[in-house]
Amino acid sequence: MTDMVFLLRNIAKTRPGNEGFRLRIEQLDVARGSLLALVGPSGCGKSTALDMLACALSPDMTPEGFALPHSTTPQGRPPVGGSASPTFVFCPAAGVPTDIMSAWRGGGTDALARLRLHHLGYVLQTGGLLPFLSARENIVLRCKSLGILPQRQDAVATVVHRLGIGHLLGQYPATLSVGERQRVAIASALAHGPSVVLADEPTAALDPGHAANVLRLFAELARQLGITVVMVTHNLDQARLAGFTLAQVTIGQDAGGSVSVLRWAGGAA
Repeated sequence: MTDMVFLLRNIAKTRPGNEGFRLRIEQLDVARGSLLALVGPSGCGKSTALDMLACALSPDMTPEGFALPHSTTPQGRPPVGGSASPTFVFCPAAGVPTDIMSAWRGGGTDALARLRLHHLGYVLQTGGLLPFLSARENIVLRCKSLGILPQRQDAVATVVHRLGIGHLLGQYPATLSVGERQRVAIASALAHGPSVVLADEPTAALDPGHAANVLRLFAELARQLGITVVMVTHNLDQARLAGFTLAQVTIGQDAGGSVSVLRWAGGAA
């Protein structure tokens, strides 16, 4: 059986109100070392799915609003596993699973924070760099927090070299171009050797030429370092060219109205 870093079944998130939506993750299997891009129409919940994978946003704690075992999904399929019982497992290392739903139910925010700190990297569309730290300080900040900078020096140097940002290390974010900030942000997300990097439209602010180059470098580095990447993007062609597999979030209808559905079994797109 393929080694999965994320395994989700029947996970839901509802945002109430006029601007709200309902997201159902019927199945999401993310194989270790894979490059996966979540795609779909604007507002369908892709970034919400990413925030749940980051253990920063709690899923709905009950399967309310999720299809019951005897009903079907908007695509006419029965719910995965024939049960509405939600399952969310994060396995940062092979054979070391964490039950994320149990952690949320038990109020284990400290444990989830430790998981994020040690095992996750995050790249925002805007970079998310701390403006009062130099590029070098931003890149090694997580390594310093974890006390692993000495053993990560060579890996950090490799990432910096591959991204072509060695000459920028002494500069502050305000003095960098948008493309330079994004490359520094990617280096920061990779520097501590996470199991997974989550990226929310990491090249959306770049022109097409720079975006394609940065995404290619990002994908190559992730493969070289054995890091799983789950990315949200609207640029399907660039994602495919960089080697990402596409997982589609679709919009359907059920008794409660419009619902976004993600069903990804880890096979070919």
